[in-house]
Amino acid sequence: MKKYLTISELAKYAGISRRTLIYYDQIHLFKPAKVGENGYRYYSIDQYFELDVILLLKNLDVSLEEIHAFLKNRNVDYVLDGFTRQKQKVDEQINKLKGIRGTLDSYIERYTTLKNFDLESITCSYREAESFVISDTIENFDDIDSFQVYGRFYSYVESSDLFSGYPIGFLVDGAAFYEENFHDAPYRALVKIPEDRIHLYDEHRVIKRPAGEYVSGFIKDEIHYINTFNNRFKNYLKEHHLILNGDIWELLWQDEATSEHPEDQVFEVLIPVTKKIE
Repeated sequence: MKKYLTISELAKYAGISRRTLIYYDQIHLFKPAKVGENGYRYYSIDQYFELDVILLLKNLDVSLEEIHAFLKNRNVDYVLDGFTRQKQKVDEQINKLKGIRGTLDSYIERYTTLKNFDLESITCSYREAESFVISDTIENFDDIDSFQVYGRFYSYVESSDLFSGYPIGFLVDGAAFYEENFHDAPYRALVKIPEDRIHLYDEHRVIKRPAGEYVSGFIKDEIHYINTFNNRFKNYLKEHHLILNGDIWELLWQDEATSEHPEDQVFEVLIPVTKKIE
């Protein structure tokens, strides 16, 4: 009766590679029952059951280091505790992956909107309230001081909020709407945060965009589009007997992820409005 299996035979029966068995031997995880004078590895039939335990644990994504400990402590209490801890790790991974999937959904929705945007369209619609973390005032984008403001702001915001997929926003004082180009006015950067995460930020750093009617339109960050857009925006309000009712909100739909050219950036401008009393 055959007592030993060659490394190739065991690898075939177990459905793994010879290289894997050699590696397990090298790290002292699963060693052959004997090594012949020719240097060949031989495994006893009973060792298959120990290998089966290793493969079970590998299938559960248990690390090789932890498998070492499992093999030395094969009793119900130790295994039950180990499997419980492994389940907790898996739950953490699942939650992390759910977060990544939610972010991907947001980016896909964002870039789908970007793909279908219309530079000629200006609309008026109801917008739900949203909360944002807000930066200090930024006077000039090309100024070193402004970059320092951005640096402090982005290091303050949690990465899961900063990279949630929702467009980075900007807030401009409503009075700038009546200037020649409100797009050049001082502004503050915004990052949207879910309501259940507001408590993570200082109260004075959180601002809410009120629910209500907003006139909105898309604009390219290029001087020709900006000048044309400003005039069309103001004419729309005049034609529909609307007046500004708050500050100017902007959302950056196209960013460096979809274009390397700054002039390709696409903003959505939203201004709260109310009916003009005649």
